[in-house]
Amino acid sequence: MTQATAIERSTRRLSAVLFVDVVDSVRMISENEQVAVARWRSFVNDVLAQDLPAHRGRMVKHTGDGMLVEFDSVLQCVTCAIAMQRRMELGNTSGGPGPTMHVRMGVHVSDVIADDIDLYGEGVNVAARLMALGEGREIVISSAVRDQLSDGLGVAIEDLGERLLKGMSRPVRAFRAWAVDTPNAPRVTRVPHNDRPSIAVLPFRNLSADRSTDFMGDLLAEDVIGQLSRMGDLFVISRLSTSAFRDPLYTTRNVREALGVRYVLTGSVFVSDSKIRITAELTEAQSSHVAWSDKFSAPLEELFDMHDALALDIAKRVMPHVRKLELRRAKAKSLETLSAYERMLRGVDYLHRSARESMPTARILLQGAIEREPGYATPYAWLAHWHVRQVSQGWSRDAAHDTREARRLADAAVERDETSSLALAVRGLVTSYLDKDLEAANEFLNRALEINPSESLAWVFSTSTHAWLGIGDEAVNRCHRAIELSPYDPRMYTFTSIAGTAHAVAGNYDKAIEYCRQSLRLNRMYASSHRILALSLALAGRMDEAREAASGLLQVEPELTVERFRARYPGNKAAHVDAFCEGLANAGIPRR
Repeated sequence: MTQATAIERSTRRLSAVLFVDVVDSVRMISENEQVAVARWRSFVNDVLAQDLPAHRGRMVKHTGDGMLVEFDSVLQCVTCAIAMQRRMELGNTSGGPGPTMHVRMGVHVSDVIADDIDLYGEGVNVAARLMALGEGREIVISSAVRDQLSDGLGVAIEDLGERLLKGMSRPVRAFRAWAVDTPNAPRVTRVPHNDRPSIAVLPFRNLSADRSTDFMGDLLAEDVIGQLSRMGDLFVISRLSTSAFRDPLYTTRNVREALGVRYVLTGSVFVSDSKIRITAELTEAQSSHVAWSDKFSAPLEELFDMHDALALDIAKRVMPHVRKLELRRAKAKSLETLSAYERMLRGVDYLHRSARESMPTARILLQGAIEREPGYATPYAWLAHWHVRQVSQGWSRDAAHDTREARRLADAAVERDETSSLALAVRGLVTSYLDKDLEAANEFLNRALEINPSESLAWVFSTSTHAWLGIGDEAVNRCHRAIELSPYDPRMYTFTSIAGTAHAVAGNYDKAIEYCRQSLRLNRMYASSHRILALSLALAGRMDEAREAASGLLQVEPELTVERFRARYPGNKAAHVDAFCEGLANAGIPRR
C-alpha cells in the first residue's frame, strides 16, 4: 500500500494520546552511546511486548529517543504511562553501570485524524507541548484528562495552572501527574521541589441541613484553587488530590503527612434565609497554628454570579499571610542553607525597603537565587526590577548599563517562563520606564493580564504606562483595580505612589497629594512619591508645602534637577510633562 493510499483511508476519532521523550538524551549518548541506546531499545521492546498489549495501546511511531502511542480511553492511557514510568525506574536500578535514564510524558484526549502512518490534529500537538513542560519521571496531562481520572488510580496530581504552550493561541490548563506507592491510598502529592510554599484547599464543609447545597463547598474550593494557582510561586494541590480529605475526621496533620504541604485552607458554607455565609481559615500544617481566618457572605441568588469574586477575595487575603510566614521562615535560616526561593524572598524584602544601603544586599540575594536555580524565572524578574529601581531612585552610576542589564534579565525571565505574569509585567516595566517604548510595554502588560487578570503588578505598571501616555482617567481606573486586587500587598507604597502619578496626570492634584503621602508613610525613601508630591503641591498652589516636599526630595535624591527629571521621565513626550517640570522648578528643584 502506498503512502497516498494510507492517507486516503484516514479517519477521525476520539483518542487519548501519549507522547514519551527521553530527558537529556544527547548528553547520555555522548557519555556512553552503547549503553544508552541499549537501555532505550530494551525499554521500547518491553513496552511493545507487555505494556501496550496490557493496556490496549497502539504504537503510532517511535523515534530515536521518543514515541507516540494512542489509546481508546484515558484510564488505559494514564495507567499505561504509570506502568512505563515504573518500568524505566526498574531498569535504572537493575540495569547495571551506565547513565540513569528518565522519560517525561504528555497526555491529552481529543479528536484526532488517524491513518496507517501517523496521527494528526491539534490534540496531538497539545500532548507534545504538554510533554515539554515535564521533567524526568513526570507525566503532564491536560484538564480534559484530569477530569476523567478517578480516585484509587494511584496518581498524584499537581495543578500547574494555565500554561501558554508554544504555537497555541490560548493557554491550556496543565497538571503534573506521577505514580504513588500505595494504589488505593487517597490521591497525594509530593513535597514540592525547591522548598517553595505549598497549600492544600480542602472542600468547604456544608453546615446546612439541606444536603442539596453540598456542591457549593466543592465549587468554592475549586475556584479558590484556580485563583491561588495564578498567584506566583505557590504550589497549589489539585482539587482531585484534596477531595479525599472532605471527611471532617481528617486533621491538619493528616493532610500535611499525606500531601506534604505547609499550609491548609479549610472553610465552611452555611445557607439560611436566602443568604450564604462562608468562613475560611488558613493553618500552618506543621504547627496547626491558625494564621488567618475571616467570614464572608452574599445573597444566595447571586452566588453563581459572585462565586469567582468570592474566591478571588479569599485568595488575595490568603497570599499576604503566606508571604509573611515564608519570609519569617527564610529570615530564621542561615544564608548558606537558603533555597533559591528563600533567597529570592529575602532579596525582594531588601529591594522593597528602597533604602540605598539595602540595595547591594538585595542584589546579592537575587543573584544567589539565580545561581542556585538558573531555570527559575522569578529572581530574574526581580533582579531586572532592581536595576529599574536603581535608575528611578537616582542611584545609578551608569544608567545605560542598568538599562541593558534590566532588559537582559527581564528577557531571561520571560524565556524561562513565558506564562509568568510577573515576568511579563516586569518586562513591560523595563520597556516603558527605561526604553520609553510605551506602546510596546502595553503589549507585554496586556499579555500578562490575559494570562492572569489578577496580577496586581501588571495593573500597577499598566497604570504607569497610561499615565506616561497622558491618559490620566484610564490610569486612575487601573491603579484602583491594582489596589483592589492586592489591598494587603507589602509593596503598597509603590501602588499608592503610582496612583499619585495617575491622579496628577489627570489634574487631580489634591488626590495625588493624598496618595503620595500615603506612600511616604509606608516608605519614606521612595523617591518617586517625593517627586510627584512636590510637583502636585506646587501645581495646586500650596507653595510652602511644595518647598518643604522638595527639600525632602533632595535629601533622598540630592543630584536631581528638572533637566534630569525630564530626560528620565518616560512620559517626556506627553503634554503634561511641561507642567510637571514647572511644578518641580517652582517647588525649588534646580533647573540644571
